[in-house]
Amino acid sequence: MARRWTAAWLAALLPAAAAWAQPLPITLASDPAAIAKTALGAERGTLVVGVLRGGNAAYGVAHNPEPAAAPRAIEPNSAEQPMFEIGSVTKVFTGLLLAQSVERGEVKLDDTVGQLLAGKLAARLSPAVASVTLRQLVTHTGCMPVMADGVAGGPALAAQFRAFDKAAFWDALSRIRLTAPAPPCEAAYSNFGMALLGQVLAERLGTTWGELVRARITEPLGMNDTVIQLGDKASRMAPAFAGDRRQQLLDMAAYAPASALRSTAADMLTLSRAILAGASGPLGPAAVRMLTPLARYEGAEIGYAVMVRGPEGGRRTYYHAGVTEGYRTLWLLAPDTAEALIVLGSNARAPLQSVMLAIGKSRYPVPTAQVPIDPQRLADYEGEFRINRAKTLGFAVRSGRLQVRETGRGYNALTPIGSDRFAVTAIGAEVTFRRGEGNAVVGVTLAQGGSRLDAQRVGEAVAAPQD
Repeated sequence: MARRWTAAWLAALLPAAAAWAQPLPITLASDPAAIAKTALGAERGTLVVGVLRGGNAAYGVAHNPEPAAAPRAIEPNSAEQPMFEIGSVTKVFTGLLLAQSVERGEVKLDDTVGQLLAGKLAARLSPAVASVTLRQLVTHTGCMPVMADGVAGGPALAAQFRAFDKAAFWDALSRIRLTAPAPPCEAAYSNFGMALLGQVLAERLGTTWGELVRARITEPLGMNDTVIQLGDKASRMAPAFAGDRRQQLLDMAAYAPASALRSTAADMLTLSRAILAGASGPLGPAAVRMLTPLARYEGAEIGYAVMVRGPEGGRRTYYHAGVTEGYRTLWLLAPDTAEALIVLGSNARAPLQSVMLAIGKSRYPVPTAQVPIDPQRLADYEGEFRINRAKTLGFAVRSGRLQVRETGRGYNALTPIGSDRFAVTAIGAEVTFRRGEGNAVVGVTLAQGGSRLDAQRVGEAVAAPQD
């Protein structure tokens, strides 16, 4: 449940390029079985990939260890489709519920938590918490912490997911400490905030979040294998792992709107098909609304809990990723090609990042042709450039080549591709330096996978990488 992976297009801005000496030829048009094999890697467990192309679904599966007999092909409507925890991809369902509620006139995006809980819990809330809007909750801009009570990750995060019932959740809301004096804030991923959104909607509509999902999404779409409680479906859950260690299922109550759903590849492609159908499809105008960007998010945009990559008016990619103690998930839509992808793995350490990087690189390619550069000019770019409080990019020259690293990570060599432009070609990243007064380099833009992050120069000295 690492926050960074569930929230971002990539696990790191600049993962070590050494692992990408032979770039993976994976695109949305690739054989789903080949994608599945790559996404599972050497980890134990089961991984299913579903792709939607031209309205048709196809599936691929990988197992480790491989079974003694070759597994049968996965059929779209088969009751044998394995089930997986989809983790934070659950947030897409919560975002869709909000889009539906706005379309129906039941709530407005700028309704506040205090207004919607009036007469129930509002009197227990601080003025700042009461002022948080539904728009801010669904875009992670409400200054909400990742979890309640200072929990940020690890075993304590899973324990809170399991332990919090509604009484505990509402009690935590009454004492929650925002990350800033008042919203809105720069987008920062929050499981608590998304759970709060789902619970507030349920309170407003006089039902439960799970019932809203059933009545408004899964039952109308025929998604019979997308559930919170497994019941007689328990035997269909793919055995969960973290590396070589078996893991238990992650059951939750109050945090359900953030991460509780279990599903199959077939059901997730059913949802994808309905969204791609737009306003004329079974979800109506809510399918369009949920993909509408509402705020900036990590160098790109976010809609109704859906991450948005790519330029406005250009090629757009919509996605969310998820991870629990024993499962890892990636859901992605490409409306420009009418394609969808769902990757469901029963190992929390499955290297789905390789698939994300490859698809991002294929959809948002960067130039690869190297251009000559005067080695003396490389010193212009050395220094530290700050993206935000937590992230910096450091540039240094080594063996006549400019190299870059993100805070706390290793260096990647850059290839010159133009005036003040460089690329990490293996991972599809482009770096463009900006000059200011006196022609000095004052900033840099990192473009990768359809996102763009700007950084300002804050220091000249960067420790040179060692051989």
